[in-house]
Amino acid sequence: MQAPAGLLIDLDGTVLPANNRPTQRVIRAIAEASRKMPVAIASGRVQDDVCHFARLFGLTTPQVSDNGATLIDPLTGRAINRHILDRETAENVISELRTASSRVLACDAGRFIDHPDKITDWQITIVMAKFENEMEAREWAGRFPTDKVSSYATIDNLGQWYLDCTGAGVDKGTGARDFSRAVGIDPSELMVIGDGWNDLPMFRIAGTRIAMQGAPQEMLELASAVVPNIEHDGAALAIEKYVLNK
Repeated sequence: MQAPAGLLIDLDGTVLPANNRPTQRVIRAIAEASRKMPVAIASGRVQDDVCHFARLFGLTTPQVSDNGATLIDPLTGRAINRHILDRETAENVISELRTASSRVLACDAGRFIDHPDKITDWQITIVMAKFENEMEAREWAGRFPTDKVSSYATIDNLGQWYLDCTGAGVDKGTGARDFSRAVGIDPSELMVIGDGWNDLPMFRIAGTRIAMQGAPQEMLELASAVVPNIEHDGAALAIEKYVLNK
């Protein structure tokens, strides 16, 4: 397995448990890795959440939020780059999701929006809709035309299912490429760690792919290695072994 030159880490289900408190082993491993190479969170969460956890881990390089649609500076909270859904598409997605979901959220010009009626700028990077179960979320993921929208069913650290919608072709692979460009490495030099469907795009371009136990079968098949689940600090184990050489 090649030595990585950069590291991307998913949050929910990978390093972030239900109590929103990563273990000390995880915090130490990520902080130590960041002293050796550029390290970033790559999450479907919005900017403020990603910046919060980046600071917790002591990360200073650009971070990936909004399922790959935004690259942000964790020190200032400002966007370095955004991939925006065009307004017509965003309005259509939100309108359709409001007929089926009990909760539709968005990120508008970097601000978390907890109700679509509060959108003002229509600089939408991600639309998120809550569903009752995986089947519903995955069914809706296939409803939008791929030339307009990228859609992924995701599960948060509380076990709740969401549909994440970004612009066409925008996903964690996009975020991984933006991050790599910003820190001056090739995406093939990345090590990525994840556990969910929305991590697949960054698995497809990274040189070292670490899947958490219980990840979707397609991820397990692409993985360079599979590590124990979050309850057993699998992500920390992977960092210790493949980055820190412990």
